[in-house]
Amino acid sequence: MVKTGQFPFQEEWKRLVATLESSLRLHRHEPGTLTGLDRCLRQRTGGSIGSLSHLVRAAALTATIEGGERITKDLLDHIPVDHAAEQDAQVSA
Repeated sequence: MVKTGQFPFQEEWKRLVATLESSLRLHRHEPGTLTGLDRCLRQRTGGSIGSLSHLVRAAALTATIEGGERITKDLLDHIPVDHAAEQDAQVSA
């Protein structure tokens, strides 16, 4: 196991979100939605790459299953994140 720290909200975080968004294959997803929510995503995930990946993947699966084929802030808000990210978000609030 490799211990890592939180990703700071800087250019690296923004590029990470942009890379994840560019890999989405949702037919109705609006490009730039996730990059526009980079600060919100940082807060929800506590800067954890694993938590961010889980959140985006779960949102993409939900969007596909529900037929919307796009990720929105409302959808992201309804996707639970892991326990560590929830604790980090509560501490930051």
